[in-house]
Amino acid sequence: RDDLVTGVQTCALPILATNQSGIARGLYDMATLNQIHHKMTGALRDHGGQIDAVFFCPHGPNDNCHCRKPKPGLLEQISSRLNVSLNGVPVVGDSLRDLECAQAVGARPALVRTGKGKRTEDQLPEALKGVAVFDDLAAFTEALLLGGLEPLIAPVSSDS
Repeated sequence: RDDLVTGVQTCALPILATNQSGIARGLYDMATLNQIHHKMTGALRDHGGQIDAVFFCPHGPNDNCHCRKPKPGLLEQISSRLNVSLNGVPVVGDSLRDLECAQAVGARPALVRTGKGKRTEDQLPEALKGVAVFDDLAAFTEALLLGGLEPLIAPVSSDS
């Protein structure tokens, strides 16, 4: 996908954080997931892009783990491993879970309309109504690179 390639090749440190409940549900195993990630990162490299790290939660929705988005564990792992604060760091996704996870660690959530994004936009709770929305990852990246993201995304209050 061209918008994904454009997005990841221009970010300072593009990292993927993803729920992968298919492992817990027995739909695929770790070897298959690794092959999927290898193919994805290879395809991005072939187009000049990169993903510096992939973090994933292998648990199912009912496992009550701390790493499954919207809980913040996955982003906390990223913060810990990289020894950086995620406070104010833009985090982009297409689901309410992504936005809530970003909000929980003090990051700046942004929504893309691709994938589940249009449906998510229509169902945003009041606490996330001010989040920046972009047509796709390329538009988000362009705003980020041009410095146009700061005025669009204010830290979202968790008071609700």
